[in-house]
This record gives sequence, C-alpha cells and structure tokens, in this order.
Amino acid sequence: EVATVNGRTLAENLAGRETADDEVIRRYANPLVEHAGFLNLKGNLFDSALMKTSVIAADFRERFLSDPEDPNAFEGRVVVFDGSEDYHARIDDPALEIDARTILVMRGAGPVGHPGGAEVVNMQPPEALIRAGIESLPCLGDGRQSGTSGSPSILNASPEAATGGPLALLESGDRLRVDLGRCEVTLRVDDAELAARRERLEAEGGYRYPDHQTPWQEIQRSMVEPLDRGMTLAPATKYRDVARLSPPRDNH
Repeated sequence: EVATVNGRTLAENLAGRETADDEVIRRYANPLVEHAGFLNLKGNLFDSALMKTSVIAADFRERFLSDPEDPNAFEGRVVVFDGSEDYHARIDDPALEIDARTILVMRGAGPVGHPGGAEVVNMQPPEALIRAGIESLPCLGDGRQSGTSGSPSILNASPEAATGGPLALLESGDRLRVDLGRCEVTLRVDDAELAARRERLEAEGGYRYPDHQTPWQEIQRSMVEPLDRGMTLAPATKYRDVARLSPPRDNH
C-alpha cells in the first residue's frame, strides 16, 4: 500500500501485470539465492556496520565459520591500513605477517576521512597467499565496497575513525572476534588500554586524514552525516520541499 510518485499505490501499479521472464524478474518463491542479504553488526569497535553474507563462499565458510564448538564465529589478529594508498603500498610486505586467519582493516575511508565513503574496502590478501590458494580474508572498514565485489567484508563501520570512532584506536596485532550469530564484532582490548590510546591520540591532535583537495571536500566534511545515517548532508532536509513552495531558481 506504499504510495508511489504517480499518486497510486504500488499494488495498484502492479495489478494485472506479470513478469515475462522469471529468470530476469524472479518470483518471491524462486529466489536467485536462498539465503541472500546482509547483517547489521554492532560491538565495541563501532555502533553499526554491514556484512554482505550472500557472498560467503564455501572456502571462506570452511576456514572461518565451521568450528562446531563456536559456529558462525571466528577470531583473528588484525592488520590495519590507513586509507587505500597505505593498503596498496604495504599489503605485500612480509613484515606484516599476514596469514590465512588475519583480518584486514582499512580506516580513513569514510564520509569524512576519504572523504565521501569511498568504495575501497574490497581488499585482497597478499600475493603470496593468493598463490597458495587463499583468495579471500575477512575485511573490515569505515568505507564502502562495490556491490559487485565477492568479498564478505564488514563495511560502513560507523562512527568512522576520522570522527573519533574506536577504529582510530585500533592497532595491528589486536584481536577481533566476529560472531555472525549474535551480530557482534568485539575488540579484545581492555578498557584501560583503550583509554590510554585515546589520550595519546588526542594529545597528537586526533586521527589524521588527508587535507582538503577541493572546496567541495571541505564543504562535504563540514556537514556530512555518518554512513549509518545515510551519509547525507545534515542541512539537506530543509530543502527537500522547495519545489512545492516556489519555482526553483536553476542556473544552467
């Protein structure tokens, strides 16, 4: 019964219409993937994040989610990258000691940090692991990922590092527990250590991200909302009905 732009309800618009090809527009009882979709995750590292569970492959499920004593959950050591440039520069560095159980984290990729919540969190394992047959690792970040990506990443983590979220306190070597059954991600670092890290970070001026490169980036960063609120510009709702009140003053 939802209203649509033509003034009629969705049901009224669809009445008497049938799909001509069930492979293109599939019926509800015949889904393309039986258990498609995503999970909304929470925890002490962020208030909200999304994980696209429909792309969890058999190999990934076997390596990370098949412990009979702890089903649909895993724990791993993290390696942290600050933005996509840092990831590309260091992902193949042997000193990072990335193995088949490592969780890759990218921060500084959110609405303020990048800016714009960039589609850059689709990280691949180091080349040495790929050659050994490990084609995906758990990834987590405060940016976005292309909808065509096959990686079961944890994305849109909010609040982002650039606005003081706990991601800014994360260090390589920390351990994370991801529990899909409880929809929780837990950073295994005690509160006292996190408080000390917060104090050091604030003394250094907070989480550093690249300077503005255009006036539009400066405007974006000054008023953008977090990803869990849609990454919209905070004052934008004041103008959504302007065309109903008066003719818009367009400039072509």
